[in-house]
Amino acid sequence: MRAAAAAMGARVESAYVPDEDAARVYDELYAEYSTLHDYFGRGANEVMSRLKALRRRQSAARVEGGAS
Repeated sequence: MRAAAAAMGARVESAYVPDEDAARVYDELYAEYSTLHDYFGRGANEVMSRLKALRRRQSAARVEGGAS
């Protein structure tokens, strides 16, 4: 067991320290994307359903028209 542990390498004691400015910007972006997700994906606005329906109709028209 000791041979296996030695072969795996030494354990490095370190810790990740996040960049606080980058974390703040990320948090702001996440809040905006979360709002967009809820608006477009959770029923506050049916635009995603309409876009999916358009895609389905276009795909069906291609199949019926023989285009690939």
